[in-house]
Amino acid sequence: MTDSFIQHAKQIYNVANWSDGYFDINDRGELVAQPKGKPQLQISFTKIVHDLQLAGLRLPILVRFTDILRDRVKALQSAFKDAIEHHQYEGSYHAVYPIKVNQQHSVVEQLLRVTPKIGLEAGSKPELLAILGATTEPLKIVCNGYKDSEFLQLAIIGQQMGHKVYVVIEKLSELKTLLKEAEKMGAAPAIGIRIRLNTVGKGRWQDSGGEKGKFGLPSHQLLQAIKLLKEHNQTHLFQLIHFHIGSQIANIRDIQVAIKECARYYVELKNMGLAVDTLDVGGGLGVDYEGSGSRSQCSMNYDMHEYAKNIVAGISEVCHANGIAEPNIITESGRAMTAHHAVLLSNIIDSEQPIKLAAPFIASCDAPLETVELIKLSETLSPRRALESYHDAVHYFAEAQQKFTLGLISLTHWAEFESFYFSILYMIRDNLDKNARSHRELKEELDEKLARKLFCNFSLFQSLPDAWGIQQIFPVVPLSDMDQELSERAIVQDITCDSDGQIKQYADGMGIESSLPVPKYKPDNPYYIGIFMVGAYQEILGDMHNLFGDTDSAHLEFDTSGKMRINHILHGDTAETALKTVHFQKSYLLENYSSQLAQSKLTSEQRDEYYLLLKSGVEGYTYFEDEHSS
Repeated sequence: MTDSFIQHAKQIYNVANWSDGYFDINDRGELVAQPKGKPQLQISFTKIVHDLQLAGLRLPILVRFTDILRDRVKALQSAFKDAIEHHQYEGSYHAVYPIKVNQQHSVVEQLLRVTPKIGLEAGSKPELLAILGATTEPLKIVCNGYKDSEFLQLAIIGQQMGHKVYVVIEKLSELKTLLKEAEKMGAAPAIGIRIRLNTVGKGRWQDSGGEKGKFGLPSHQLLQAIKLLKEHNQTHLFQLIHFHIGSQIANIRDIQVAIKECARYYVELKNMGLAVDTLDVGGGLGVDYEGSGSRSQCSMNYDMHEYAKNIVAGISEVCHANGIAEPNIITESGRAMTAHHAVLLSNIIDSEQPIKLAAPFIASCDAPLETVELIKLSETLSPRRALESYHDAVHYFAEAQQKFTLGLISLTHWAEFESFYFSILYMIRDNLDKNARSHRELKEELDEKLARKLFCNFSLFQSLPDAWGIQQIFPVVPLSDMDQELSERAIVQDITCDSDGQIKQYADGMGIESSLPVPKYKPDNPYYIGIFMVGAYQEILGDMHNLFGDTDSAHLEFDTSGKMRINHILHGDTAETALKTVHFQKSYLLENYSSQLAQSKLTSEQRDEYYLLLKSGVEGYTYFEDEHSS
């Protein structure tokens, strides 16, 4: 029976499909991490939590797997290497990481250790400053975004420091400013031009391309830019064209069409005698958050190798047809490099579920009519009458609620009715036929209405802002007990004082549901969950709602024997740090605490004790810290 439960859990949580081999469920029903292709070296997440706590970290903890970071880059490089060899492509490939995806120094540092060395992309002055100081070795640097004179000066300095810097022109005014700054400084970087393609990728970021696009030059402005370069005798600097049709492209067809369109621009520019030799295809390489392999916004219907093959083949076909040398290729696939490597580990601190009484139900002697009718419903319930019974129950609920609001029934009677109502909803759900189309919608509704609320020690707004802002799917999996029946459905709630602080959508098998199947909640046992694929954008987009700050974090790395090492431990924000962001200073607060305590009627011992508690609170973690919760 245990094996069947584990197989069912693997099917429900779909780990094999979204994890790309980095995680699995072992034969003890535990979620495990493993170096890719080496399941014999796997380690359970419950042990990881234990080891991290021994090292002084507190839940919630953001875990970064160094091996996954490196493997993602190597996999991308390998995919393009294979595609280039297969198509006998003449140009080279270079992976560039846009640091906006995750600017953490430890992440950038690990990515730069991969060989062949990747390049970095900056979209702002602070990002460019970080990149220029990230290493002393020469880098390929792409500068995107809006640029003022200072930004352009920094790019020119980077070129003179020995880096290969491409300044990608987003607006004609930037080119004029760049040429002026280059003349003043006596040096110039390579110039790229972002082309605003007509191709639009379907999905949340589809307006990155097409006529609604924020960035890039339409064709007539491209010709104006070339004219300007000719007037300044600087056409030799124009070496790269760039496009971007949006992040997380779900359908490979959109990529195929965009590549063909951009390759046509490249051919036309080469026919004009320009020095362009590099095509930066931007981002867009998706990751499969759902594991469904579909065209859903949180999935993708292709893999890395198919992505690389379509880019290389598409460019090659257009170039060969026109007798033009094939360009070098750059990609900016930040999400694909970083999403998998980070996992948020947390603990359930409490739970709540609608009451479930056992039939037969016995009403109080003076119960209102609605309660009596509800009990009659329970006595005649059958699969054939399940839908009708549900609508009747909802009707009685509305009637009873109105009477309570008008003061016609007492709180005691309302509580009795409500208890019977939810108990009957459980019975109705048990009588639904999941194979009957007419029952499926109601089953989903009841699964959500009757789900256990799991109160989890984290802030959705700090750690999963995209789950709130754009309804992004992130895989959520309990860390243990998957050798038991997934007998309950749950909705994960955070600890902020905000009704939006809950995960509202879950990958469930090959679909999306509003609640998640989980093992039975046991309040006396530690209950841990992992929220996966949070390595792209979440940290930097996270906000301080309710002043919940950064969590504790650490890098985990497997040595050659499979032993796990904990590196780069960072303790999360204290209340003091969080309060400073809104300009409350510790000294000011402590002074006011002391003043109020001094004016109170407390004993001196109580005043001292309370002051220390207040001071400890200011210096403590912003998250839940009760001992029983860990």
